[in-house]
Order: sequence, then structure tokens, then C-alpha cells
Amino acid sequence: MTTVAQPSPLCDDTSYDLFSTKEAAEIYARHQPPLAQRVVDTILEQAPDRDLLVDIGCGSGSSSLPFVGHFTRVVGVDYSAAQCTLARTRADGVRNISFHQGSLYALPLSDSSVSCVLGVMVAQFVDLPTLYHEVDRVLKPGGIFVLLGKGSLLPAQGQGCTDELTKRMIYVKTKVFKGLFHDRTHFNILKYSNLPKLYEKQNREEWTETNTSTVGGLVDYCLTWSAALKYCTAHRLTYPELRHVISGHITCGGSTPEDTVIHTSLEHFMWITQKPLTSDDRAF
Repeated sequence: MTTVAQPSPLCDDTSYDLFSTKEAAEIYARHQPPLAQRVVDTILEQAPDRDLLVDIGCGSGSSSLPFVGHFTRVVGVDYSAAQCTLARTRADGVRNISFHQGSLYALPLSDSSVSCVLGVMVAQFVDLPTLYHEVDRVLKPGGIFVLLGKGSLLPAQGQGCTDELTKRMIYVKTKVFKGLFHDRTHFNILKYSNLPKLYEKQNREEWTETNTSTVGGLVDYCLTWSAALKYCTAHRLTYPELRHVISGHITCGGSTPEDTVIHTSLEHFMWITQKPLTSDDRAF
């Protein structure tokens, strides 16, 4: 018989549905960096098979869609109805993917049916013990659970003006949005090195990816921060007004044009654990 974990109020409280509007969901989808290819390659290499991948906290589907050509079935689950609606639009015509609005603690899946559970930037928002039990319920023996975290997109060091841009980005994050970032567990700050064990077999990887962007691209990226949306709500700003505030800080009032081309760097940290073939090797 399929057993379902009871939802925890932490993830299911509407105050954590930070992208609850169509506009917020579209901004996040448009300006967040895409899923790193290294994540896709690692999952394809370590998953026991390619039957079913579940993306928890899937948002608008950016971390789900890269797998549709590799797995028989892909399922995305997110609390935000607006995000799921956008995800369905983006996946229109793709027959082996579906998106479900609901709790991460009560996944619409059978026991021992999932090859891989993927969560991108969700660890700091959830009650991990409750999530662990639900992940353990749905994973098949040998299935893998992957949590991906990311640092902030920053100008790459050593480019002259970009060193000053980095200082401005840090100022926005630590001063303008002070106290608005949600990381009660410090999981993101410690790059997932302090995640509690689910199974004995686990490993963690870190890497940095570089790319080319513009100063305006950094401003748009800041709009995707949960803290930025909280700031926007608290100050009753429209998104164009919020963008103007961020741009003023990062461009130093326009002294650095938004069309200035820069190189950027983005830290990634990935935690992977594998469900044992027997019940004797659980760590929780």
C-alpha cells in the first residue's frame, strides 16, 4: 500500500510561494541561469535507470525540461500554481512530462517508483526530515536523490571595473536586502556540506561555471532573488520600480552602463545520495 507523508507547514505556507504571480514566475524563468550540463550528465551517469525523474520545487520547468529526452517520464512538483502553469506552457507538446501543483511532502507518486529525485535550490526552504521520508518512500532501491545549490552570479574577478561591480552586488545582497534571504539552516552558505545524511552512500561536488553577460543582465538576475521579491512586497513596488532600485545600486547611478559586457562566475554545489538495495543501509 502507498503511504503518504503528512505535509509540513514550512513548505506549504503561502508566505513561501514567493513567485505566486504570473509576472514573478516569468521573471524567474527569464533571468535565472539554465541548469548546468554537469548536473544532467551526473544524473544520467548515476541513476539506476532512466524510467522516472521527479523534479521537486520545479518552478517553471527549467530544471525539468533538460531531462525529457533522456527519461521515459519526467514529473515536476511545485507549491506555486503560477510556476506550474508557466511550466506547462513551456512544455506544450512534450508528451512525457507533467507538472503538479502541491506539497513536496506528499508527492503524487507510488512507493519505490522513482529513479531520481532532483531538487534545485530547495534544501534551505524545506523541513528536511519530512522531505527525506517522502523521498525515501518514492525512490526505488538504487535510486538517487540529488540536491543542487548555487551561489550568487557575480562578475568574474580581475576585470578591473568588475571588482567594483562585485562590491556593489554584495552591498545589494547584504545591505539593501538585509535579513530577507531565507536560509535558516545555513545550507547554502556552507555549500551543502552540512546536509544531514539520508543514506550512507553520498558524495558532494563543487564547481564554478563562467559565462558572458552584461551589467544589465546582473540587474535582471537580482530580480529572481527571493529577497528581492520580499523587498518589493514590503515597499509596495512594481517590478520596474524594483529593477530601478537595483540598477541604481549596481550601476552606481548609471556610471557603469547596463550594456557593459562582463564575464560572470557562478558557484555550484551538488549533493548526491543513493538509496541502498536493502533497508539496512539507511542513515536517518
